[in-house]
Amino acid sequence: MPYLCSVKNEKLILYLITFMWFCAIVDFLLMLPLGTAFMKLYKISPQQYSMLIAAFSLAGFLSSFTASFYVDKLDRKVVYIAAFAMFAVGTTLCSFANTFELMLFSRFFTGLFGGLLGGVSTAIISDIVPYERRGKAMGILNLGFGVASIVGIPFSIFIYKHSDIFWPFRLVGILSFITLIPAYYILPNLTGHINKETKTFSEITEILKNRNLQKALLFAFLLVLGHFMFISFINPYLIDNLGFKEEDTMWMYIVGGISVTLTSPRIGKFIDTLGKLKSFRILILLSFIPILVITHLQSASIMLALLICAFMFIFNSGRMIAAMTLITGAPTEEQRGKFLVIRSSLIELSEGAAAIIGGMIITQNATTQRLENYNIVGYVAVGIGILCIYLANRIEVNGE
Repeated sequence: MPYLCSVKNEKLILYLITFMWFCAIVDFLLMLPLGTAFMKLYKISPQQYSMLIAAFSLAGFLSSFTASFYVDKLDRKVVYIAAFAMFAVGTTLCSFANTFELMLFSRFFTGLFGGLLGGVSTAIISDIVPYERRGKAMGILNLGFGVASIVGIPFSIFIYKHSDIFWPFRLVGILSFITLIPAYYILPNLTGHINKETKTFSEITEILKNRNLQKALLFAFLLVLGHFMFISFINPYLIDNLGFKEEDTMWMYIVGGISVTLTSPRIGKFIDTLGKLKSFRILILLSFIPILVITHLQSASIMLALLICAFMFIFNSGRMIAAMTLITGAPTEEQRGKFLVIRSSLIELSEGAAAIIGGMIITQNATTQRLENYNIVGYVAVGIGILCIYLANRIEVNGE
């Protein structure tokens, strides 16, 4: 398949998708720093709080898996813009959720469409960027997370502190609706992947029966499962166990976001130079160190906690860039769109399962309000990471 854009247009499209991805990430991440505030507002337990995170992810799994039957029959531009528009509606609904039940419904609705964006974003990038430069492109896409942490989350916390807890969602909704305008004019129509003679169900079956793609999908599922098991509760842990203020945790996202923003493009180049598999092995082993340190902290100064979190953000972000770049080479060109949407659906399922499993392991002391068993979550996350190394070594990729 010929790549459809000049390098100049390729960069413009890439940065636009990164910004749209930024909006989706801010919406998803808002539940993390505001977790303690939502538990107090709705008078809910950590287990019920985990349901708010899981609702988005499980809805994303359902919609992404359903979309896998149709995504390669449609123009990727149409799918992406339609999903983003409905995501904007969903995050706006969250801004009016004055009860736990209404917020649970709103997170589910937002997840139905927000969950599609990751897979389609990756598919668009894979369509327009050659494999040998795709590591750098995925690094740029990952800037959406870094910028969300530096600007989106701290600004949202600031807005919450000076207005109410729902205004951050309103702002994400407004920004998302505005972004639809340039997206309509800048994104190209991508239809070269469409094969009208092929039966969709048989294509999905072929992907799910392919042993190599099975390993790639399981790899993606487990990698995210291990990550989100501990990250979903890091903010409540810092506040309830280490005594940090909500304003203090804002700096964690700023420092972590700056670290990711500065290192993601360089990590992308590192991955392209050293190789996807070797880079993944190095980065995931390095990520184990801050995971175990954070989940075992009993006391720490703000500066020490920020330093540890910075390394946690860098290495966890890096291993995700290497992993996602690696598995884009597993499917053929014709399989790629469906494979990446199935992968995206499994990631959504993994995020939801991680929040639920984490909520089952972690308990809250009724007297001290401290979270207990967070260290066990750290051990489980590392164990899952080791299994991911085993799977990565067995995935066959097609360089393009």
